[in-house]
Amino acid sequence: MTQRTQMSAQQDAFFKRLRSGEWERPPGIRNLGIRPQDWLKEVSYGHVYYEWPNDGSRDIGPDRVFGGWVAGLSDHIVSMTMASALEEGEWFTTTELQTRIFRPVPNGLIRIEGRLISRGKTSGFVEADWRDEKGRHLVRVSAAKAIRTMEELNLKR
Repeated sequence: MTQRTQMSAQQDAFFKRLRSGEWERPPGIRNLGIRPQDWLKEVSYGHVYYEWPNDGSRDIGPDRVFGGWVAGLSDHIVSMTMASALEEGEWFTTTELQTRIFRPVPNGLIRIEGRLISRGKTSGFVEADWRDEKGRHLVRVSAAKAIRTMEELNLKR
């Protein structure tokens, strides 16, 4: 496998649909209220950048976001990071997700950056970091992904 530096045509088309709002969000993403069409600001091979305007609607206390929400949004972000590094006909499934919350996630604009750490033929490893408006490191997420053909995962091309 040659080292890629640009997204495949398949993934470029996927992210265009996602950013335009044409992508039909899966029920889990939709029901959690995750809005990639509004929050995804940058995408390139092995990299995504999101801005989440935390209005407090997912808090469990003052300036304290529910940890389950943090994990849910984090899973989406590291998944989109992995998606940016796929070849034609590939997709993936999460095999491990670890979310470390270093400090409470406050209200305000939260910046989340995902990056590809390693990508092999059948697996990938991705991370994401959350930072608040002051640049403080709030959360680190890491995930292992099993890369498969779309057919193996019963997905349409």
